[in-house]
Amino acid sequence: MVALLYAAPLFAQFDYPSLGGRGAAMGGVSLTLDDAMSAMSGSATLAYAERSAIAVGARQDYLAEGMGYAMLGGIAKVGFGALTASMVHFGNSDYNEQMLSLAYGIPLGKSVALGVMLHYLHSGTSDPYYDPINAATFSLSVYARPSEDFGLGFKTFNPQSAFFDGNGNPHLPALMSVGVSYFLAEDLLAVAEVEKNMYQKATLRIGLEYSLQNMFLFRWGINTAPVIYSFGFGMRLSSFGFDVAGQIHNVLGFTPQLSMFYCF
Repeated sequence: MVALLYAAPLFAQFDYPSLGGRGAAMGGVSLTLDDAMSAMSGSATLAYAERSAIAVGARQDYLAEGMGYAMLGGIAKVGFGALTASMVHFGNSDYNEQMLSLAYGIPLGKSVALGVMLHYLHSGTSDPYYDPINAATFSLSVYARPSEDFGLGFKTFNPQSAFFDGNGNPHLPALMSVGVSYFLAEDLLAVAEVEKNMYQKATLRIGLEYSLQNMFLFRWGINTAPVIYSFGFGMRLSSFGFDVAGQIHNVLGFTPQLSMFYCF
């Protein structure tokens, strides 16, 4: 991947559609999902978190060496809303990236919520030719729930198109996404999102989630640009849950992902 060859344009990777296995299994959606990992991804659904939580996750892109991600984060009920802090690490000693994020979500009423997330990004390499690169930016998200069955989400990441640093390095790409979710039946959720990167064409993500007895969850999805098929499974207990996902790229191969959370 280009990410392994050049340090400057790397930060485009850092706005993940979903840090968790749930969203990854449904094409990479996150804006209208209310699980812990989706909230840590910057969704305004964070505002409706009912309990505090800690979560961890891991992903290995295409089962390739040096292409692994590790995620750690937590959610705490604070004031009228909820606060989340998370850390994402990518790569190895040859090349690596880190993103630290802090966000607050607050309800603006019974059916509308706002999320604000601050990000600090860093990349480094073992090659002495490249200096470490740093950047700071933010994202804004809005979630609306007109009814119990229907949800709408919007997010903009890095709207000011920040530079990596003060040395004239390339812009950190601005991203904008919109999403919708709808319960086709009591146990069947449909989700869709469109995301536009300032350097790439728009991508569409579509997914389905079937719930069996509110404990076992089966998921399917697709991402259109590039075409990636996804699937997964999850389990929910009273305070603990986990999600497993797999994504298949026709050329690059298989990517597994796992996330777990504990609520208290």
